[in-house]
Amino acid sequence: MSSRITDPEQLKELLGIPFTPEQTACITAPPAPQVIVAGAGSGKTTVMAARVVWLVGTGQVAPEQVLGLTFTNKAAGELAERVRRALIAAGATDPEVIDPDNPPGEPTISTYHAFAGRLLTEHGLRIGLEPSTRLLADATRYQLAAKVLREAPGPYPALTRSFPTLVSDLLALDGELSEHLVRPGKLEAYDTELLRELERAKLSNADLRKIPETAEARRSLLALTERYRTAKRSRDLLDFGDQIALSAELALTRPEVGEILRDEFRVVLLDEYQDTSVAQRLLLSALFGSGTEPGAAGHAVTAVGDPCQAIYGWRGASVANLDDFPEHFPHADGTPATRYSLSENRRSGGRLLHLANGLAEPLRAMHEGVEALRPAPGAERDGMVRCALLSTHTEEIDWLADSLAHLVRTGTPPGEIAVLCRTAGDFGQIQAALVARDIPVEVVGLAGLLHLPEVADLVAVCEVLQDPGANASLVRLLTGPRWRIGPRDLALLGRRARLLVHRAAH
Repeated sequence: MSSRITDPEQLKELLGIPFTPEQTACITAPPAPQVIVAGAGSGKTTVMAARVVWLVGTGQVAPEQVLGLTFTNKAAGELAERVRRALIAAGATDPEVIDPDNPPGEPTISTYHAFAGRLLTEHGLRIGLEPSTRLLADATRYQLAAKVLREAPGPYPALTRSFPTLVSDLLALDGELSEHLVRPGKLEAYDTELLRELERAKLSNADLRKIPETAEARRSLLALTERYRTAKRSRDLLDFGDQIALSAELALTRPEVGEILRDEFRVVLLDEYQDTSVAQRLLLSALFGSGTEPGAAGHAVTAVGDPCQAIYGWRGASVANLDDFPEHFPHADGTPATRYSLSENRRSGGRLLHLANGLAEPLRAMHEGVEALRPAPGAERDGMVRCALLSTHTEEIDWLADSLAHLVRTGTPPGEIAVLCRTAGDFGQIQAALVARDIPVEVVGLAGLLHLPEVADLVAVCEVLQDPGANASLVRLLTGPRWRIGPRDLALLGRRARLLVHRAAH
């Protein structure tokens, strides 16, 4: 490997980026384990791309020996493009060279789940996983879980929620078990012991009295979860949770796989590490961290994340993975990995950062290495913060829409304005208020799309077709623009339905 870059100033000049001293320290660190606590707007993706360029350009690693993992296909595509552009800008790779026998190498950038899938495809036979195993799409998962639920022998008196909710609960429990590598038998034993202890306890209020009901319902749901897992195995099917759990088992029990992967990928980048689950952490640390054999420690793994942006605990993510990275991925001599911080925010002005730092202070105190965000030099007094305390929700939305309309009229492009909501339930009203003021709106994400009236009506039709007892969806359709049945007529229909049911029963 020839050396093309010799010092950090040359890297800055080649990429045209004025890196800060803390960014430069992260980029040019030796190829060893390190964790970067990167605050919002501090340029973490830029740093990851530049680190690849530095390691490749200084001759420490070849492009094809770099592995980058992130959570979404969009993020993986963005990181891959950033790395590719940076390598070309630095002259570390030449896309114009066409040599079938020796094509220019490129880093492997993937999602965590796709990486786990590749691992099972290439090495699954080591743990008895058949090559014919297929991955379940979300819709197919729901259909299979619904089939299992309908065909379950029952009865399950503890399960009192609606059928669609029970299907979702079953899938959620199956996923949580996989993400935490908890065997169903272990959870059943825990719930059984919990119920035994609760029988002897005095439950003094209504909330405490709900605990035995919830534990009993989870035990019943656990039995259904095991039936669902049996159904998947019999059909040679896996879902995303199974991928991670099985790949973690593979990495933990077959040390030769880690040896192969460490030889293939000399440098590993882990994006949004605060959102990884227990199973993902065990998978990655077994392959590239402390491992299952003495020579595994000291691999060049760079994890990037921000504990203050850890919002996926509900789906199994563990922010402790980021906090404990130095112990999980030690240096070759056993000392903890190096911790770096990125805290200069180039996205926001000083006034907004001052407010954000005050709100996030309790979070920073809970995690090591998290520094208060600071503005770029010269931006200390940039930006404006306005607060409004209004009497009603409607007044709040009108104030927001009027404020944005004023910004647009005074020259701010609509594409430079973002509205963040506490819940997706506010999307529809805010969108309607902005459209009424002739402001173009893009609702980002599926959650926002589902709140559009025409889409919500279509979803309601599907829910009623799948479950005629979905009363809320049925009422939406009957009172909507197609049928326009008023409340009084709905009451009469309900009375007639009860009468017909009574007659049929007798």
